[in-house]
Amino acid sequence: MRSQIGSLLRKSSFGRSVLTRYHESSWGSIKASTSSERKKLQTLLGTKKASIQIFYDNFVSPPTYGDFLQVVMFARYLQAYGADVTFSILDNGHRRRDWESLSLDEQAGLVQDQVELASILLETDIRVLTEAPSVNGYTVFGNHVLTRISMYDRVPLLLNELVAASRDPLPAGFLLPLGWGEGFESLDFQKVPYVAWSVRRGIWDPARDNTTDQVIADFRDIRKLFPCHRVVLLSTPDTLEWVFKVLTESGDLSSGTSEAQILFPQPTPGFINAMHWLLPADMYFQRDGGGIGVVAIFSEVPYLMLVHQESGYIEQQLNGEKIVAWASPHQRFLQRPLGAHLGLFCDLYGSGRTPFLGPTRYRN
Repeated sequence: MRSQIGSLLRKSSFGRSVLTRYHESSWGSIKASTSSERKKLQTLLGTKKASIQIFYDNFVSPPTYGDFLQVVMFARYLQAYGADVTFSILDNGHRRRDWESLSLDEQAGLVQDQVELASILLETDIRVLTEAPSVNGYTVFGNHVLTRISMYDRVPLLLNELVAASRDPLPAGFLLPLGWGEGFESLDFQKVPYVAWSVRRGIWDPARDNTTDQVIADFRDIRKLFPCHRVVLLSTPDTLEWVFKVLTESGDLSSGTSEAQILFPQPTPGFINAMHWLLPADMYFQRDGGGIGVVAIFSEVPYLMLVHQESGYIEQQLNGEKIVAWASPHQRFLQRPLGAHLGLFCDLYGSGRTPFLGPTRYRN
């Protein structure tokens, strides 16, 4: 309902004005609390062995991998900086209302994925708590945790400000490594260079879904930009089937011939398996789309992401074409509310400050 109201408001100048004022008002509150939290963390990280607790509460957080991953990567940054970090998930079965879009089995599977993802990236045991914790020591956004107010939406800005304000180099072990997942499944990574491409058809927020025309145009652009590369398509099984159907009907793929091997579907479903394919890629493309793009943002993989939705959150973080302080020149995030849904990758690809640097796995 919230996304539908937002879509309606964006269709008129008055509606866009209302959204702008709302974003500015809510952003002021987020900015103030985040600035206070950053100063506390900077002081704490200056000590020899900071002890920090982080809680992710499913009661006030959405059933989305991208939002969860951003909080995990915040914890990973603190760990890489030398802090002793405890990460816990609060979940007693009572979850935010949008979890109802999933069946009970799907909800349970998502919680399991949360535990697995956090365990892999933080290399520590992850606890699932069924009761709100007693806060001992320093807890990130501790007041929010105790009163069960969401903090996931503040963490990305907090991390961005910490990195931007730090005089130290980005700590080793923070970003996801380029080679994570090499040797996975059927592609020979030493002989078959590939780019990764994400297409979204989600169960909510349809304004972020890719259209048939966009899928066709984007595939043609990617093939034009990387004619010697394979393309690995990252998405859900239903969407993978839909994309192949679209491209077969458009004539861009011929079913049953070797031409179909230009495009490889993600062979094993799931967000974590998609990560294994994205991180060794030579380039990543995304138009609007979903949370898998967060993986690229927290890596060294070159990417071109294009979004058309207006967002006060993005506008306040965006610095030129950088969505985060640590983005390199060949990692470009473009927000163009009035024309991004029509823009072509080919038109934008060569317009950046620094062009693509070549296959990442073969650089010296």
